[in-house]
Amino acid sequence: MDPYFVLTANQSRKKKVEIMMRQLFWTTFTVLWGLFAMAPFAAAQDLTPQQLNRILKRFPQADRDGDGKLSPEEIAPLRERFEKAQKKKKQNLAPTQAPRKGPIPTHADLQYGDHKNAVMDVWLADSTKSTPIVVAIHGGGFKSGDKSKYHGCAELQACLENGVSFASINYRFRDEDPRGLLACLHDSKRAIQFIRHRAKEWNIDKERVAAYGGSAGAGTTLWLACHDDMADPKSADPVLRESSRLAVAGLLATQATYDVLQWKDILPLQQKWTPEMEKASEPGILLAYGVQSLAELDSEKGKAIRKERDMLAWMSADDPPIWMKNNMRGGPVAMNDQNHWNHHPEHVVRLKKQADEVGMQTIAIAPSVGLKPNPETSMIDFLFEHLGLDPSR
Repeated sequence: MDPYFVLTANQSRKKKVEIMMRQLFWTTFTVLWGLFAMAPFAAAQDLTPQQLNRILKRFPQADRDGDGKLSPEEIAPLRERFEKAQKKKKQNLAPTQAPRKGPIPTHADLQYGDHKNAVMDVWLADSTKSTPIVVAIHGGGFKSGDKSKYHGCAELQACLENGVSFASINYRFRDEDPRGLLACLHDSKRAIQFIRHRAKEWNIDKERVAAYGGSAGAGTTLWLACHDDMADPKSADPVLRESSRLAVAGLLATQATYDVLQWKDILPLQQKWTPEMEKASEPGILLAYGVQSLAELDSEKGKAIRKERDMLAWMSADDPPIWMKNNMRGGPVAMNDQNHWNHHPEHVVRLKKQADEVGMQTIAIAPSVGLKPNPETSMIDFLFEHLGLDPSR
């Protein structure tokens, strides 16, 4: 017989034994917990006759002298087993902290806003001159994700090696604020302003602030790159007096606009868009816009809400250079294929078309629909180039 199959069979038997032993252990623990957890059992007299009978019935071997009763001395070993099992279970259930990846931040979990999620990690480059900074914005559909995604990432390492500071931010999620996506976007806007507010202290060059992200982080970066400057010179909050503009942006798996009602005209659909499909999408649409009804979106207030979230409408010639890449397959989109819907390469096609029309500089990569620049510049090289780093570094 082939030695591989002998080994596999032996391993299989061993695995079954291990599983049976684990099952026996936890069965014993469960029984002991049910019998003992609600009563002290250091001595037999601490238990009711009914409890003693149940223990004796379940563990007859505990009656060492065979008198049909359990003495304190006979109960004690069961108690010891129970306590060991209980300790083991607590250890197994105890949360484990994942080891930190990459270099330790100069500032960790630094609060930049009034929400519990408005925190950032910052790595300051070792430099005698003011440094550029690259800000990473995580994805997750505005309902999940964390700044730790970028701990130890290649972009962080490249930045620190080349005298560029780095930050990774969190932001509130869309269901934590009645404004929906806009609240998430404005947290990221404040993060950029907060970094500029700390520029002197952190040795940051205010004119060389870049951002990049994936999925929701990409769309947020695009919104920051295209939106007019949101600085408020008259604000009582010094952070909000700072510029929100970027010097350069990188987008991975982006969306073209957060005026999501436009998506049916941007993406090829497997079936014709119908009023019934719009009705089925209504809960998500209302949450995204922060409104109470679709009819509200037709009002002047609703039009302003849509415009505020529409990166395509904000694009203009004075916007920073943008690198964007969507690797998702092309072709018609099924309504229930949210991943394809959110990251379809036609998002990049639409952005490139608008950027070309207004005179923005872009690198657009979407191989499945024919956008294949040759040679293909990497995102970090593109960011560094437009942050003024020596390309021969």
